[in-house]
Amino acid sequence: MRKLSGSLLGISLALTAACGDNGHTHGDDDVDAAPEADAAPDVDAPPATDAGTDAPTFTAPTPVPVVLSPAGPDQLQSVTAGPNGTFYAAGFAAQTLAGAKLVTVVKLTSAGALDTTWAGGDGIATTTLDFRGGNGEVGIAVQPSGKIVVSATIANDTNALDRDVGITRLETNGDLDTSFGVGGLRRLDLSTALDTSGTLSAFDAARGIAVGAGGVIYVYALQRAQPRNDLDLTAIKLDADGLQDMTWGGGDGEFTQDVQNVSETARGINVFTDGTILLSGYANSPGLGSVQPLLVKLTSAGVLDTTFNSTGIFHDVVLPVQTEVYNVAVHGTHFVTAGYGRATGTQNDWVSLRFNASTGARDTTWGGVANGAVLIDASGAMVGDNCRNAIALPGGRTMLLGSTGSGSPAQDAAFAVLSSTGTLDASFGARVHTYALGANGNDQFWGGAVSGSNAIMVGYKGGGTTPSDTVNDDTWVAVLPMP
Repeated sequence: MRKLSGSLLGISLALTAACGDNGHTHGDDDVDAAPEADAAPDVDAPPATDAGTDAPTFTAPTPVPVVLSPAGPDQLQSVTAGPNGTFYAAGFAAQTLAGAKLVTVVKLTSAGALDTTWAGGDGIATTTLDFRGGNGEVGIAVQPSGKIVVSATIANDTNALDRDVGITRLETNGDLDTSFGVGGLRRLDLSTALDTSGTLSAFDAARGIAVGAGGVIYVYALQRAQPRNDLDLTAIKLDADGLQDMTWGGGDGEFTQDVQNVSETARGINVFTDGTILLSGYANSPGLGSVQPLLVKLTSAGVLDTTFNSTGIFHDVVLPVQTEVYNVAVHGTHFVTAGYGRATGTQNDWVSLRFNASTGARDTTWGGVANGAVLIDASGAMVGDNCRNAIALPGGRTMLLGSTGSGSPAQDAAFAVLSSTGTLDASFGARVHTYALGANGNDQFWGGAVSGSNAIMVGYKGGGTTPSDTVNDDTWVAVLPMP
């Protein structure tokens, strides 16, 4: 592992929603299809399981299952802070392996248990939205009113082979807010998904949701670039009640970004207090020749912010073979990224970078090594590692979430905390903590948030390569007290 140093300022001022994917269903987005790997790091990580010895003052949290469906698959993919130290999390639940994956929201206590005072007494609000996306395509955010907005990939209402972006809203008690959109649903049909042969293929795709001042809603998505067949990043601004803001972006409430006619991959969205917006992801463009970060900064009007890296876009080679950004943790004037990649070889490590949020300048001293790329061999055994999220913690620290393992389905859920200087934080054991939630089951942490004095991680125990009605994805949660 390369333990690196740098400096973070302050604590996050952004309203964010977590997102990401693994094993998603849209083939055109498979630039990161399988966990790969990297050249040997400078220093190996600590042992890859939590059977090792942690710092005396820190006890790693114990993940617990949260049952959303007794038999079928269920996942929590995103989470955000709720009132009084609670959390709201979103994902899906199905009654059978082949059944409808209904978009589901839960309220969790500060201890990570279902809040049985919410949503009719079980803490679970199940919508009628049939989720048609992959991992990381359900996002959640809370408006200042306390109402909960959720984004997800759903089927087109006239052609089940096509995909749209759906946004729904819940009241503070978990009931559907039927005043939002049409009967509680705002549908965004961004593109008709025809490929080059004229065959219908599945896209659009939801990738995240965030709330700005006054409760305005920002949706992050992918859409087919027509008449081309590649995918473009798209951000949409809605007012607090779901109406598209036609004064924003290109005059239609949308901002769309293409890079050299290749398929971009959307990951995270952050809204700053000044109304500017950061979109994160990655792309493999001909100009670079490998998968590299794609960071796009927008003004409050929804156009490129040219004070950020002079063009509004950072898309440059960091690690020669591959560097991906899934999401960022905002710390005042800077932000820290989470993702994975490699400089050489065939295996990925977790990768974290640091940027100036205003200028887009990358901190090449981050971590105290040349190039400023913090690489973490999360497994400690030089097998594929996938980092999916970055969460800003108090004191300028950053929680990294994801998985580690030799590839699907042999992956374990994992987390680590970086200090404000980019090293593994001694207050959290100075190591990567990994969890085999199931037996060879592609276990993952995807979403994270801070509420009160706790951080939370949500994810799932994977069902392996041949899931069944009795062995399939099951939701797990871990709560991390702030030391």
